[in-house]
Amino acid sequence: MKLEIRATSVIGAVSCLFAATVAYSDDDDWERKHRPPASEFEFVTVIVERNNTDGDTEIVIEAKPDSDDGLRRLVVRSPSNKKVVDVESARRVLGMREFAFESPEPAGEAILASYPEGSYTFDGVSTEGERFFGVGVLSHQLPAPIVVGSPMEDQELPHSVAHTLLWSQVSEDTSEIFLELECETEGSAQVLTLNFAPDVISFEIPASLLVPGAECQVGIGAIAESGNKIFTEVPFTTSE
Repeated sequence: MKLEIRATSVIGAVSCLFAATVAYSDDDDWERKHRPPASEFEFVTVIVERNNTDGDTEIVIEAKPDSDDGLRRLVVRSPSNKKVVDVESARRVLGMREFAFESPEPAGEAILASYPEGSYTFDGVSTEGERFFGVGVLSHQLPAPIVVGSPMEDQELPHSVAHTLLWSQVSEDTSEIFLELECETEGSAQVLTLNFAPDVISFEIPASLLVPGAECQVGIGAIAESGNKIFTEVPFTTSE
């Protein structure tokens, strides 16, 4: 009789455990089905950036939730579902709202093998528990690089005189041109950044930027519809 009682007790305990497991499973299924849909990110991007002058190529990943709250965690996965970003903020802070990650820049195009083309998924959770989801599409296609006609590399320009910057026409897959001009002297630095429509091929550098004895560099980038960028850099100087 004791053996029978013990066997009955064991069976009863297993039955209760099974029933509880089923109940929890049903609760989980209900929660998943009735969980509110994830909110959208304000933006997510995965792009290629290449410096055509020195050959460096990198992947740039950016994200920002459409919320005033910071994210407690952000995970980005590749087209094969491999994690390429997994960051979590400390509990004592209010999370982070904007993210920008840059890959290493190995020689040539080696970095592209680690970031295949396709859709990258972004999952985030805010400090208030709100979920965010987005998809960024990575392409390896880059516009043709821009050729700078003037100034020439290491050319010395007369100081305090306006100079017309000239460059080649861009390829059809270019949606925008980006220009950055930097001029440094021992005591100061000036930076000018501009965006142009793809049909623009010149810009007059103001005389006020070409101060005496400056070391300067102009960078002109072609930006594709995908967001991919390729830059050409030309250093020059100004007279004393």
